[in-house]
Amino acid sequence: MEKATYITLLEENRDRIYSLALYSLRDADDAADLTQDTFLRLWKYDGELTGAQATAWLMRVCHNLCIDQARRRKTVRTYFGVPDHEAVDNLKSQPGSNEDPTSRLQNQQQQQVLLNSMAILPTETRSIMMLHYFQDLKIQEIAGLLGLKASTVKVRLHRARQSLKRHLSENNIMHLSSKRELG
Repeated sequence: MEKATYITLLEENRDRIYSLALYSLRDADDAADLTQDTFLRLWKYDGELTGAQATAWLMRVCHNLCIDQARRRKTVRTYFGVPDHEAVDNLKSQPGSNEDPTSRLQNQQQQQVLLNSMAILPTETRSIMMLHYFQDLKIQEIAGLLGLKASTVKVRLHRARQSLKRHLSENNIMHLSSKRELG
């Protein structure tokens, strides 16, 4: 891969890959290491990648590395359930947000509760939820990224939302009023 192409792809995708790794691993150091590993694989990649194709490839590599790391640790449920609140809080907010500080704080608190509650989900289902709700990918994009059928992604999203709703309700954690939050 040419150095200029690599640098362009790195600059365009670094934050997205890091945030996906951070949301998955919930640890800033591990997310940084995994981001570095993802871009190292890009550097070694022998084919041609451009634009959206490169982004999809990088996200798939990152997703697979997150799953591999969780499997290596053999502590998927407990490891994913221990959040690094400081690292998650330091993620960049959406640019151009015009919402007032009170509603922004409430949204951040709800997002944190959801992230903590997602520890109950299986690794791959949690990744699908993060790609859809935190990376704003469409079902077809997720299906292509993960090599799944769109119907499989829809079913996993539906089951994950139901599990999260049940978990939040049973534990009286929060009431979700927005359909976008958990569909």
